[in-house]
Amino acid sequence: MAGTARVAKSSRRASPRGAFAASDTLRHKALEKLTLAIAKAVESASDDTLADIVGSEDLRHALVIAPRDIAPEAPADLEAIRAARERTAQFREEMAERAGGMFDRAHVAEMLGVSQGAIDKQRQRRQILGVPYGTEIRYPAAQFANGETLHGLKAVLEAFDDMNPWEQLMMLTTPLDGFGSPPETIFQTLARRPEQRILKQLTGLAAGWTA
Repeated sequence: MAGTARVAKSSRRASPRGAFAASDTLRHKALEKLTLAIAKAVESASDDTLADIVGSEDLRHALVIAPRDIAPEAPADLEAIRAARERTAQFREEMAERAGGMFDRAHVAEMLGVSQGAIDKQRQRRQILGVPYGTEIRYPAAQFANGETLHGLKAVLEAFDDMNPWEQLMMLTTPLDGFGSPPETIFQTLARRPEQRILKQLTGLAAGWTA
């Protein structure tokens, strides 16, 4: 009886270790599969997809878009992907037009009198907005006026939190009722250097859109 009890007690102690080992094995095999899948996705990715992945601040978003260029088997899937790319290109063209055009990093650096590396840091600190555009990051022209970044822009960009940069640009270039007559975009309102009360209203709106 005592021997049986010791065996039973030993088995109970060993079972958690066995469970952890099985879990670790599954995790290792899952990691191998995911590594192969991601490698295949990156190998097949277009320049636009690669730029979207690099520009994404949300790992979940990067994982979702990574496999979109893997060649599908069905012709209907190919047509769907082609149509989606056309819509994406059209959306970007519309946003660029609404933003008054797009500047590259070198142009922005020269305009603000700083290095190109400083522009990257300003974007990372949400002082200016950069969006993935092809294989590089472009900067909407409407966020600058008289060779300077719009006053109050940083507060609005911070309020957007982790919203996709293209979505941010859409919000920044959409006319808002109650701000100006006729309705102005956030860019247009910021260009007038609004009082603190108005700036708080804009940041509140931006924060609300992310909820």
